[in-house]
Amino acid sequence: MAELVLDAANAPRECKTERGGRWEFKRRYRSELEIPGKLRDDPSTSWYTCQHCGHLHIGHSRIDLATETHRVLGDRAALADFLVKSRGNATHKQVAEVAKIRPIRLKELEDPTSEKVDLNAFFAVLAVYRIKLAAVLREERSRRPSR
Repeated sequence: MAELVLDAANAPRECKTERGGRWEFKRRYRSELEIPGKLRDDPSTSWYTCQHCGHLHIGHSRIDLATETHRVLGDRAALADFLVKSRGNATHKQVAEVAKIRPIRLKELEDPTSEKVDLNAFFAVLAVYRIKLAAVLREERSRRPSR
């Protein structure tokens, strides 16, 4: 196993998660029995052995459409994570067939390290997921009282 990274921002994606706009290490479990039963019983939750730290981490394959109306995607990793979660339990082949693209194009979109991105495939996948792309043209800055 590679030497552990001490800063979560520099850790591999499989070992970190974004909370409150910053990267933090994912919770580590030594065995399946350490994972809370509520999480083990949730069909949208899975666990995997991290190749970075060797522990088990939790992965969620859902987006709460009932409460989540928008999501800010600040980088390629956040976009890849969003696409994976939007796909849910569907396979790459199933989504690709409906989007009329090759499955490898969807895999490339979901891989945060991929340098090849097909924008036509991207918009075809968004259409399948019924997701509209939006842009923030200007962020409102906090207003300080004038002096």
